[in-house]
Amino acid sequence: MTRVKISAAILLLLIGMSIFSSFWVNRRCNAMLSEVDLIHELAEMGDTESVTHMARELNADWESFREGASVLLKYDRLIEIDRLCSRIVHLAENEEDEMAAELAELRDMLEMLKSGETPLLTSVF
Repeated sequence: MTRVKISAAILLLLIGMSIFSSFWVNRRCNAMLSEVDLIHELAEMGDTESVTHMARELNADWESFREGASVLLKYDRLIEIDRLCSRIVHLAENEEDEMAAELAELRDMLEMLKSGETPLLTSVF
């Protein structure tokens, strides 16, 4: 009977960690998505100083998130987003026209990462 209790406790611990990590990933991705939208709006208005500052903030937030997420998520999912965040900082500093396309791609990648970690009944079974 003790083995059953220990097994149940381990199973509940794993389920709890999974739920917590999915909420954490969703919350952090939503925050970064709002930053991406703000950067896009500032870029359309032509405020290059604020765009550069926000791009650096987004990159710092991504680096902070990536440290914890590399334990929970497959690393190949994170590499492409890492490249995009670094590229957006470079594009913002050099005021290049490609930034809108890169922001749209980053937004799609973050949405895909977020939706991939949302526990759904169909993805569990």
